[in-house]
Formats: sequence, C-alpha cells, structure tokens
Amino acid sequence: MGPAKTAEEAKTAKTDFFAAFALCALFAGLAVGWTWPLARHLGDALPGTPGDNFSFVWNLWWMRRVLATPGLPYFHTTYLFYPFGTTIVDHPHTALPAFVAATLGGRLPVAAAQNVLLIGYVFANMACMYALAATILAPQSRIDRRRRAAVLAAIVFGLSPYVAVHLLGHFDLVAAWPLPLYALALRRAIDRRSAASAAAAGVVLAATAYTAYYYVVYLCFFTVVYALASAGTLRVSRSQTPPSPAARRVRAAAAMVAALAAVVATAIAVTGGTTLSAGGQDISARTPQNALTMMWIALAIWAIATWRPRVHVRPSPEIRWAAAAALGIAGVFASLASPLLWQAARLALRGEYVTQQYGWRSIPQGVDLLAPFAGHPLHPLFGLAAARAYGVFGQNYVETIGWIGIVPLALLAAGARTPSAASAALQRDVRIWRAVAVVFGVWALGPFLTIGGFDTGLKLPVILLRFVPLVENARMPGRAMVVVFMAVGALLAIHLAAARGRLESAAVQWLLVAAIAFEYWDARLRLTMLDRPKVYEALATAEPGAVCEAPMGIGDGLGVGVGSQDRRVLFYATQHGHPLVGGFIGRMPADARERYEHMPVVAPLLAASDRAADPVSSDGDGSGAPCRYLVLHRASSSAALVSYVEKLPSRVLASDAGIVLYGLK
Repeated sequence: MGPAKTAEEAKTAKTDFFAAFALCALFAGLAVGWTWPLARHLGDALPGTPGDNFSFVWNLWWMRRVLATPGLPYFHTTYLFYPFGTTIVDHPHTALPAFVAATLGGRLPVAAAQNVLLIGYVFANMACMYALAATILAPQSRIDRRRRAAVLAAIVFGLSPYVAVHLLGHFDLVAAWPLPLYALALRRAIDRRSAASAAAAGVVLAATAYTAYYYVVYLCFFTVVYALASAGTLRVSRSQTPPSPAARRVRAAAAMVAALAAVVATAIAVTGGTTLSAGGQDISARTPQNALTMMWIALAIWAIATWRPRVHVRPSPEIRWAAAAALGIAGVFASLASPLLWQAARLALRGEYVTQQYGWRSIPQGVDLLAPFAGHPLHPLFGLAAARAYGVFGQNYVETIGWIGIVPLALLAAGARTPSAASAALQRDVRIWRAVAVVFGVWALGPFLTIGGFDTGLKLPVILLRFVPLVENARMPGRAMVVVFMAVGALLAIHLAAARGRLESAAVQWLLVAAIAFEYWDARLRLTMLDRPKVYEALATAEPGAVCEAPMGIGDGLGVGVGSQDRRVLFYATQHGHPLVGGFIGRMPADARERYEHMPVVAPLLAASDRAADPVSSDGDGSGAPCRYLVLHRASSSAALVSYVEKLPSRVLASDAGIVLYGLK
C-alpha cells in the first residue's frame, strides 16, 4: 500500500507540475501577444502616445540614481524643478517596480526595463487572479473545471479593457496584481482566522502603496465591504406594518414635488430655460440638472416613505475576527509603509500636499451607464466604432472605460441567481463578490449619473469622497472599474464551476474562454518610438550642472501647465543625467510657476515657449541663471524663442539634426 500510494502521489505531483507549467506558458503567451508588438521594441519604444509614459521611465532612472548615490533622498528630488526641487510623495512614483527594475533589471536600459515590467504586470495580473479564483473554487469543484473557470477569471481581470486603456500611459495602474493577491490573503485571514494571512495582506497592502496610490484607497474600502458581506452583518428588510398617516402625507407630498420638478426640467430642456430675478439677484435656470436633482431627492423620499426599509445590524464572531484581522493588516502596513507615510505626513504639516480643487459641477465624471455596451475602444476590429461612441458621450475612454463584454454580461445574466448546485460556501462567495461589484460599480459611475452623455441630475455617493482626506486625491472615479472587473472575474468563475448542462462541457468552457479573450484583445498596441539625439550623449559626459530645455515647460496631472508640454524631456533627462530646470510631475509644487517667473533666463524661456505669448525681451546677460546648459530644439521653437536663446552669452557644445547644446557663460 505504501509504495502504491507513493507512486500515485508522484504521478499527481508530476501532473500538477505540468499543469502549472502550461498555465505559466499560457499567461506568458497571452501577455506577449496582447501587448504586441511591445516585445519587439523593448528598448526603442514605449506604449501609448507621448505623455505620462515618459514620467514612469524617469521614475526608474531616479531609483537607479538614488541607489548609486549614498545619502541621496528618494522622496525629494532636485533633478526635476531645479533648483528648489519637488517631492515625489504624491507623485505616481512606482517605487517598488522601480526598485525591481534597478536591481533585477539593472543591466537593461531604462526604457527596456519599463517595458519588461509592463509585460510582467500583465502576466502577474492573470496569475494572481487565477490564484484567487482557484482558491475560491478549490473545495467545491473538480480540478479540471476549477482550472478552466480560474483561467476565465484570469483573462477577465488580467486582459480587461481597463488594463488595456491604461497601458497607453498610466503604467502604475497596469500593475493591478496586488488587488487579487490582497483579496486572496484577506479571504484566508477571515475564513481561517489566520494571523499569518492577515500579515501577508498587510505586506501586499504596503507593496501596493509603493506601486499605485489609487489601489491602496480601493483596498481599504474593499476590506470593509468584504468583511461586512462575508459576515452577513448588515441586512435590509421592508417594514410589514401599515404606513402611518404621516408617512402617507410625506409620500403624497414627495410624489407631487417629483412630478413638478420633472415638468420644470422638461420645460427647461425644451425651451433652453431662462434667468429669473428674485430679491435683486439673477437666478439662472438654463440647464435642467437642478430640477432633476430635486426630482430624484423627492423620489428617494417617496421610496423611503413607501417601503420604510429597516437596517438590521447583527454582530457575529466573523465580523469581530474580521475587525481583528483588519487591525493586524493595518499594523503591518503602517510598519512597512512608514517611510512613505512619514514623508506624506511631513508634507501635509507643511501645507505642501497638493490635490485638485474642484466644485460640484467641475468634479471629474465617472463611467457612463451605457459604457458597458459601447464596445472595446482599442479592439483591432471594432475599436474605432467604440471610440466614436465614447466621443458621443463626450468622455475620454481612458478614464471612463466601462466595456465588460458581451460574453461576460451574458454569463452574468444567465447566472443571475446563485446556482442551485453551488454549496453554501460558494453561495456566500457569490454574495460577497456581488456586494463588491455593486459598491465599486457605483463608485465608478462617479459623482452623478450620466446616460449617453446626459447628466441626469442624480447625485451619487462618490460626490462626498472629495471631502475625505487622502481619498480625495483618488479623484478619477472611473478607475474603480478595476475592482469591478475583479468581482466579475470571481463571479464568472463561480458560475462556470457550478454550471450544469451544456456549460459543463470542457469544449464549451474553453470556447467561452477564447470568446472573452477575443472580445478583450488589444493588439496591435500603440507605441511611441524613442529618439536619442546625440547632443545628449555629449551632455552626459559634460561637467555637473543643471539643464534648461527650450522650449521649456512645467506641468502636472492637475492642470494644463505652463509653456511647452512635451514630456520627452523626461526621457532625455534619463540619457544626460543632469538636473532639469522645470519638468513634469504628478503633483507640481504649488508655487513652482511663481518661482520660475522671477528667475533670470527661466522666466523668458517659459514665456517664449508659449507660442501664443508676446515676444520676450532679450535684455540681460544671462547671469544668475539656474542652468549651466541649454538645449534648443529649433524645429519646435518659435522665432521669438530662437532669437532669445541665440542672444544669450553662450557657446555651442554640440549640435545634431536641429538640436543645439549650449554652455551658458
């Protein structure tokens, strides 16, 4: 019996090894194919159009410079916005990936290292989602069905349109693998009451803080939603007692107000509205949104008075352990993320923590309610039509992507009811992931509900998040779709594993996997080809000193910036290695423009770099300039800018294809 058992175990181990190898090969092949032709251009191109993609390459270079220079602080740099510098605490600094690229990928050029990271992100997104789905299904289904269902979940999350659109420049958001990895650790911490798993979740959360700020915010909310849904602590029921006379009067009044508001909104929409005078003040009524908001408020009051919902809070051992696990996670996170948290606290105490200021109407929009049916805007066959649909909505699909896919939506609709064949554990998982999908789906819809580009006036809970410290900086609500895709992947895996009838067939299930992969296909990936002007090779060997680029510009992710907004200068900075006067960062110092407008040479450069500006004065001898070197790009410079630069006291150090390197005297 002993030898036979040993032989059987060896056979099982061999089978598991080959299955794991096949899965890794599948995910690796999909990662390379889905990002094609990036693998052919690792060192000479970056995904997307010129913009934020250069900033992430600079991040990798900056980590290398810090590791090679003892005593150089990481979270503050003078290699951008020289001479006063800038913090990178509230910038998408991607410190963890940059550290990996600087150590494991240290021999690669920074652009190649960034591209290898991106392909690795896509692979890790699928692998971590597979691990989460397989864990959910482990005790509930046969191993072959579990693998197929988990592969489907991996593709839904790892190759999602959300990841595809952010691959065009928001490289930090492509690294979505911490989300399912954290969910896996949290699940084990709660279900097994495992302190070790809670600690692992804390480690993942800390790693997320050094990768993508948005995902830290999402995981904190995810922890609360998952814990409450897992324990079944909150239940909402409808009152069974007859409504009181007061409730009837409230209901009738609310119905009248809703009807009146609807009439007013319709009249404004048809006639274009008017301006009313009251008490010596003019009141504009040109758009129907305020009337619609009043209608929704009245309808909400009517619904509450009609159904009189009751919220039942039921304390349970599960929620108490979940709270204990959350405390353990927070402790590990605070310890490992303390360098970042300390720098952020110092920044806030000095009043230098930069965040966007916006009002009720200027707040960023979320996903349009019709976006899940608009199509994949980057699909090689149908992308153009989908992109036009987003244009009709008046939205940028990069920040408001909502396409889930025909096959996933059909499978979700078919499995709208918890499969009868599912065990109690799977039914609990369905409840959890539906709650996650609903909460983050509402978050992704943004501050107000839009349908086909029309603001319905219905204010959503997300509008209040701008008053929550730190959460307010996660300002783009549409990015919450990443958690929705994770929830959709988990739900589809459960439905597929518990399916009966034709859906049990292995051929049908693999066909569904292939169909979703087709719907989510992204190749051919848009690329920005990289140039390496020879003047930067000459500058790299020059003596230390800061560099001014002409045209010159400053900017961040919150505004239009000042001067030129060509962010290639960040990639050029990784070639020459000198501090850059001006530059671009996620959150620019609030007083950067004012400081530069009072600096010799820099102020005229900024002014002349704006083609709409008046010609600048050439007075002055260039003394007091913060830069020792100046690079002039003649092709992209105005005549006024070229004239100003050529009149500065300087000498030509190198030139190549219309790019001239000057040494200022």
